[in-house]
Amino acid sequence: MRLSSPARFAPLVFLLAFAGNAGCENKHIGRPCELNVKDDGGDRGAGATSTINDQALECPTRICILPPGEKTTDTGPYCTSDCSSDDDCADGETRGSSGTDKRCKTGYACAVATTVGDFCCRRMCICHDFVETPVGGFQTPAVCRPGQTSCKNVK
Repeated sequence: MRLSSPARFAPLVFLLAFAGNAGCENKHIGRPCELNVKDDGGDRGAGATSTINDQALECPTRICILPPGEKTTDTGPYCTSDCSSDDDCADGETRGSSGTDKRCKTGYACAVATTVGDFCCRRMCICHDFVETPVGGFQTPAVCRPGQTSCKNVK
């Protein structure tokens, strides 16, 4: 039995389709998560620091974040991931129709989450609900530029 030309290529087409989807891991950016720290009731306003749990089992990246609140929001802590551009954050989960849904409403940007600690100067997906987006987008803070800091994440 001889296969027709298109039938001979069917396994190759299947393999190429599978390989194309294999590299697109869903990091579940925006999934609600637990910080595993006690809320001290302190100010979450401008100047506050991000709270990050790097052992969040509910997050594929294990990183749960609550950014500093430059804006008032009811959005809660969420899973995040490292990023290099806003495109890396584009598929983040956003709020559904539930009134108790604490996920991000307005989407995500790639920005430096903190300039101190283990996550200093790492760019992560940050929910727009928490931060004012500067004209022209988020820039790398001066302290995160090479030669300007002792942060271990600056190369």
